[in-house]
Amino acid sequence: MHNDVPGAIWSDYGMSIVKTTEGARLTIQGRLYWNETQSPRQGLRHTDSRDASQALIDHFFPKTMPDSAASSPMDFYDAAHVPSADDTDDTLSSVRGLEATLFPYQRRTLQWLLRREGVRYTAAGTIVRDGQTASPIADSFRLIQDTHGQAAYVSDVMHTIVRDTVHYRQIEKAMRGGILAEEMGLGKTLEIIGLVLMHPRPDPEPGNGPPSGGTLLVVPQSLKDQWVSEIARHAPILQAEIYNGCAKSQPDNDSALMKRLSSSDIVITTYHVLQSEVHFAREPPQRSRRTERKYERPKSPLVRISWWRLCIDEAQMIENGLSNAAETARTIPRVNSWAITGTPLKNDVSDLFHLLTFLRYEPLTTPTVWKILVKQYKPVLQSLVGTIAIRHTKSLVRREIALPPQHRFAISVPFTAVEEQHYQSLFKQMTEACGVDEQGNPTVEDWKPWVYEEAMRTWLNRLRQTALHPEIGAYSRRVLGHSNRPMRTLDEVLRAMIEQSDNGIKAYHRSILGSRLTRGQLYENSPRVHEALSIWTAVKEEAAAMVAEARAGLSEASAHSPRADKAASPHDLDSTDDESVDNKGALHAEWRRKLRQALETQHKAVFFCANAYFQIRENKEMTVPESADFQKLKQAEDQAYEEAKLIRKELLKGSHHKASGTMRKLSEMATRQKFTEIAELPTEMQGGIESSRVAGDLEALHGAMNEQANVIDDWREHAVQLLLRPLMDQDEDHGLETTGEEMGDAAKMQEELIVYVQVLGAAIADRQDAMSGQPPNELVSYETKQAIRLAREGGGPMPDKLLELMQIRQQVNPRVADFSMRGALADLRSLATRLSKESSQTDRVRNEHAIAAAMLKATQTALTQQNKAATALESELESFRDTMNARLEYYRQMQSVSDSVLPYEGPKTEDAVERMLKHEEDLTQKLASAKSKHRYLLNLKDTGIKSDEGRLCVICQTHFDIGVLTVCGHQFCKPCMKTWYRAHRNCPVCKTHLLPSSLHDIVFKSQELKLHGMEDQHARAGQASPEGTSGILEKGTIYSQFDAAKLSEIQNIDLEGPSYTTKVDTIMRHLLWLRQSDPGAKSIIFSQYKDFLNVLSTAFEAHRIGFSSIDAKGGIERFKQDPAVEAFLMHARAHSSGLNLVNANNVFLCEPLVNTALELQAIARVDRIGQQHETTVWLYVTQGTVEESIYSLSVDRRLKHAARAAVNGKGKEKAGSLDETLEVANTLEMEQAALTKLMSKDRTAGEMVDKSDLWQCLFGHVAKNGAPAGEEVGDN
Repeated sequence: MHNDVPGAIWSDYGMSIVKTTEGARLTIQGRLYWNETQSPRQGLRHTDSRDASQALIDHFFPKTMPDSAASSPMDFYDAAHVPSADDTDDTLSSVRGLEATLFPYQRRTLQWLLRREGVRYTAAGTIVRDGQTASPIADSFRLIQDTHGQAAYVSDVMHTIVRDTVHYRQIEKAMRGGILAEEMGLGKTLEIIGLVLMHPRPDPEPGNGPPSGGTLLVVPQSLKDQWVSEIARHAPILQAEIYNGCAKSQPDNDSALMKRLSSSDIVITTYHVLQSEVHFAREPPQRSRRTERKYERPKSPLVRISWWRLCIDEAQMIENGLSNAAETARTIPRVNSWAITGTPLKNDVSDLFHLLTFLRYEPLTTPTVWKILVKQYKPVLQSLVGTIAIRHTKSLVRREIALPPQHRFAISVPFTAVEEQHYQSLFKQMTEACGVDEQGNPTVEDWKPWVYEEAMRTWLNRLRQTALHPEIGAYSRRVLGHSNRPMRTLDEVLRAMIEQSDNGIKAYHRSILGSRLTRGQLYENSPRVHEALSIWTAVKEEAAAMVAEARAGLSEASAHSPRADKAASPHDLDSTDDESVDNKGALHAEWRRKLRQALETQHKAVFFCANAYFQIRENKEMTVPESADFQKLKQAEDQAYEEAKLIRKELLKGSHHKASGTMRKLSEMATRQKFTEIAELPTEMQGGIESSRVAGDLEALHGAMNEQANVIDDWREHAVQLLLRPLMDQDEDHGLETTGEEMGDAAKMQEELIVYVQVLGAAIADRQDAMSGQPPNELVSYETKQAIRLAREGGGPMPDKLLELMQIRQQVNPRVADFSMRGALADLRSLATRLSKESSQTDRVRNEHAIAAAMLKATQTALTQQNKAATALESELESFRDTMNARLEYYRQMQSVSDSVLPYEGPKTEDAVERMLKHEEDLTQKLASAKSKHRYLLNLKDTGIKSDEGRLCVICQTHFDIGVLTVCGHQFCKPCMKTWYRAHRNCPVCKTHLLPSSLHDIVFKSQELKLHGMEDQHARAGQASPEGTSGILEKGTIYSQFDAAKLSEIQNIDLEGPSYTTKVDTIMRHLLWLRQSDPGAKSIIFSQYKDFLNVLSTAFEAHRIGFSSIDAKGGIERFKQDPAVEAFLMHARAHSSGLNLVNANNVFLCEPLVNTALELQAIARVDRIGQQHETTVWLYVTQGTVEESIYSLSVDRRLKHAARAAVNGKGKEKAGSLDETLEVANTLEMEQAALTKLMSKDRTAGEMVDKSDLWQCLFGHVAKNGAPAGEEVGDN
């Protein structure tokens, strides 16, 4: 009945009929009931039943307050409890057993922690129970009246109705613990240690498992040692135990382990242990068993002990609620529950649900109720947060803790010329890919930002990587041709750039020649064939020069790398596998590729010239038959065709050599009869009476296998004949010439080979099945079924032939159900064993045993032979496939060469000619530009990467910073060259004719380090400040100024060995400077890119700078304990929350970040309680790159936060000084950030930049500084 179910909504009805003078009156009476839900433990309404209760509430008890959703993280942070700073209660000024002094705010926090555990510390130094606990969920009930006028309470959140909320209050009061959400670095560790010391467990009440007065502390693996050392340092009287899991505990010491854990004051374990213990924490499934379980299922001690207190540090790690660690944490018995985290929200307030589930805040552990609370009842949620969560920020307690000052310096570092060239090359590629010019203005019609959003994001990441080092990022390495080899130093980068530049020049040159060859085809077989011949002859000469250059380069590379030359076939122009060779070997392979490409162009030109000679000779209007000109043309034609033939042979020689080699091996095997022989199996077995069945079955099986072996031999022989057919190699002795159908003929043979190889593979698998009796090979079986299905549908290679051979294969399949050679062995072995143990050893028994033993030995020998033969057959099949593929590659290349000289089939109109000429003109300009760029790179190589030589303009005889380099290698200042070029169009020195694209802009940037803060201040002087920030700027900037003399000292430190890029070199100089000026100083090096830290590691090792990293085993402890370790490398994807590195006093931010929360995570490792020294943050910004845009964007954003904080105050306290104001701004950045969305999902990329910031990041520095090189020289 519904009237017994808590929370049920039900009704009853009554009906009466009364006779009246006018007829009858029908009366229907209905009563609507809503049963009480006196406690949430009686069950709450499910989603599908809330519609009815919502309709009832809306009709009878409508809400008076509008809905309000809680979505922003600030809804949590603004509501978190902050004890009043006016609370001067000194009762907790000292904690017995704590060898540290608590700051005033920590004493207030500790008193709050005690109250959340239901007690209070009195002035007399005693702990008393404190019953004053808020009940935000019970307080959310509304007072209503039922139809009788009696008071009741309805919950809009839970959809329950009660007469009294006392049970709800009792449940909320019973929830002991909460969320300790102090900002990073404010001493949450010390507060928890104080709580452990202050509130030990009173006499325990009976509960789940043996009671413990201890605190179970769950921490990330990286913080385990830190917690141990902090406890030993601040509370040595506490007995701390580390629990490493069931797997590392001795089973026979279970009782001792339980005793040790339950008697410890603190037991420390990790999330990794919780993850692995989940199966030991779950209750075993209830299953019906025929017999009792023979062993006791092990159970984790964590869930067998009733803990006094359970604390999870960095509690945000279980906020998804789905991990095994979260499940285990929810299962552990305890009285008090604490979630400790400086970043309680990763995305929004919905993250709180899994923390509340861990805390066992029962009214809200139902997903339906939680979603309603978040979406509609923000005031109730904030009341709940204010009850169970406490949070102080540095800005609120800065004056209480008196942390040493922190200085911030932004150092602007310049590119070297090599880095600048590479970066600008990528920047230009970015503008083309994103449809904009170098100032960010669209170059395409109807440009829409969302269309290019992903391209802009990808390119921003590439440019940021390149601003650090060309080694960072797969794209940059691929562009430089070093995708498989390390490229760390600038010399290596320059060599790669020169190599790629040279490749680009040759590619443009080949494209031009290819276009001219095609343009010549428009004139053939027409009166203009002489024009075609003229074009092709010129191309032939240029191609011949390219071939000569490639041959010379290959010869030189071979001389320098004889090992690579020996590894590659002397005939092979196709080898491209550079991964297994060194740099010299890779150079050798590169020249082979260049030679092949040049030969392909030369072959087309020579062949087309031969065609032209033929067409002119055969045209009677152009040439008189049998005349002297006719004979000359015939001779030229024959020579050209012969030359083309020789080139074609050279092109095909590599693949011909490889195919011939595999064929030669097969031929030698055939000649020497080295192919596998399948031994014939005996078909007459001498069996006894008891072994006659096995003998009969073996005879049948052997006969079938012999028949199959004959068919396999025939198929193998036919396959070998196909594979040994001569290659069409255009040898004069054979009189073979290409027909243009070589690929078609090869395809037919290839199809037949595929069919035979497929059927042979299936037949060999059948044979192995007959021998072993095991199920057929699944892969072979699947491929065979697919091939048959496809053939039946008329698809695949030679379908009719495949079906025919598969039918034969099925007919000779020796597989017999329930019998095999191995099965026969088992039967014979069993028979022999039984006969040997026969009690009465009569002559018959002895004879039967001898026969069975002889059959067993013979069958075992035969099976061994057949297994070896089957393995050898499979090996043969692989050699067949190799030969087949080598032949196919040869014919593919032959067809490719043949296709390259096919007649042009496009339109042969003047418009087509004009289009080709325009295309060639564009390519010529690109070629000239590439040559001028190449000339500049060679100039850098000749003069040295850092050399300032050659900066004197020969026209005006003055030094210049912005200039022009001509393709002939001469440099001039840009204004002079611009004036000269308008009048002369040649080089002022050597008079070489110059195109606009033959001029390359060069910029000689000062290699001095600069302070970004000073530039910022000057730049802002003439600009309107962001709203509300003017007062802040009057006091200073976010990044401080630095003594220029000290900056010069850093720059003047000598580094031995090669340069690794300006930024890497400067960081090393800076660390060495710190070694001199501040002996013993330690530094954290932070970057969003792990790859960049790998580059730094290489550089540090080369310059003997001691370092460790967060990813290295024991790296944290080495950094803390080893005085020789000066630097700690940390990247943005490392789980560093909670890490205490106060032994460091310098933080190097290798690049500016849009998401300031990322850099604040690094800074918080040193700017925290326990820091005894002034700390410094060094931000490195690369001049003239997207890093400047990102730096400006980040500074502006924090200045706006600071301005709002300065005007309004944050939360409960106004900001005062600049440092305090910036503290507020930093706190806002951390609190408003969606932490899980700060980094890109692509783990090779960096931070995630919002689409609204992409343009500003890419082009903000360009808009600020203007185009780097100004107007082009060739502009009118």
